[in-house]
Amino acid sequence: MPWLETAPGRYERPFDTIERFYRGIAASGAHLGKQHWLVSSVVQCKHHISTIDLQDAWKSLRHQHPQIAASADDNGLNFVYNVPSTEALDVWVQETLVIHSDKENQNVEELDSALAPSDRFMLYYLPHSRQLLFRAPHWRTDGRGMIILQHSFFTLLAAGAGRTILFDGSEASQLPAPFDEAAELSLETTPEMSQSSDALLSSLSGSIPATLRESLPNTIPTISQRSTIQLPQELSEKIIRASKARGQTVTTTAHAALFTALREYADPIDGRFICFNPFDLRHHLPPPWNGLAGAASLYHTGKPCSIELAQCPDFKSLAHLLSPFYRNELKPLFGFLVDYMNKLDKILAAPLEVAIQGPGAARADLSSLGVIDNYLHTRYTGVAGTFEIEDWFLGVQIITRLLQMYLWTRDGKIHLSCNYNAAFYKGEFVQQLLEGWKDVLVKELLHIA
Repeated sequence: MPWLETAPGRYERPFDTIERFYRGIAASGAHLGKQHWLVSSVVQCKHHISTIDLQDAWKSLRHQHPQIAASADDNGLNFVYNVPSTEALDVWVQETLVIHSDKENQNVEELDSALAPSDRFMLYYLPHSRQLLFRAPHWRTDGRGMIILQHSFFTLLAAGAGRTILFDGSEASQLPAPFDEAAELSLETTPEMSQSSDALLSSLSGSIPATLRESLPNTIPTISQRSTIQLPQELSEKIIRASKARGQTVTTTAHAALFTALREYADPIDGRFICFNPFDLRHHLPPPWNGLAGAASLYHTGKPCSIELAQCPDFKSLAHLLSPFYRNELKPLFGFLVDYMNKLDKILAAPLEVAIQGPGAARADLSSLGVIDNYLHTRYTGVAGTFEIEDWFLGVQIITRLLQMYLWTRDGKIHLSCNYNAAFYKGEFVQQLLEGWKDVLVKELLHIA
């Protein structure tokens, strides 16, 4: 359903299918004060940004993307946006833009791990390190949406227009359509739709999935952590060219390399790997939701994959099997997405303590974010000055045995990253896995041992 004004200055709509799914996932760790898949992204700025400039840009971002200030109603069924008074706007800025001037001995990743989860879209700034931490529940945004919002933020920061913006309710016209509406999904399920969703989910059934021997026996999650490696630009360019020369995407070859690196940790070693990989759906939506206007909304889903290791003995066979997984069109999924997400919700609805111990819990999923420079620039210039970005990364909080792997290219360099929970894996193993992932890419694509 679309946004409706239910009282003067109050706009509401029900949460849509994908939002409800991710809200359920987020709620699974609430009793532990944790939130699975909470999205965090850090921007390293070249120069210090003043408090007033940050506040003005944050207000401007709310005006351009008002959904970042919407909240769930008391029963948790509806998304609500209230047009703010001047006083309410100031309170919102004070509560959602936090400047940590007293955290000189804390880096941004330590801060991210220490912060309690929030249902709000938050922005933190560490002046001593010039780092901005954007943080939001996954039911609010996805990786691509977060990146586009950051582009909007820096565009507005450079423009310096926040002090003249008037919140008079006109900004509500920029509340984005929920995915169900933007994609014109059918909310009714036919037998054909049910069969299609069953077929897609069938890869999650069958023999018990392989686990990872390096997974620790702990049963209670602790802190979420991140490990990463960056490939040199020249090496990255060679890998990208070699992937294209094979007629495969970088994501395909990188995923095949990841499975190859994981194989030595599989138990059983000839078992079955499963994964559930996210896909951005924006480019399948009509204007304006396929661009800037849809940045603050959740336009994203996941697709399962199953790999029989005995049938894919090497990198080449893995890449061949994964090629159609990434090349197949996602648009046909829209025809049965509501039924698919509802069934997936039931599959993943087990209590957290059960899910942590369940078959396939210790696995690696891959999220490919593409070329970051296509969405977030290195430099933004406007009447308020020039703002440059030195570094960037994105990840999610993990409270299960999942290894959430990331792949992206920025400034010509390939980045390989992993978010994991320290209760279930040692940091040394994760770093070893990342190095092994890189080594397979180099060996198989460039034939360098």
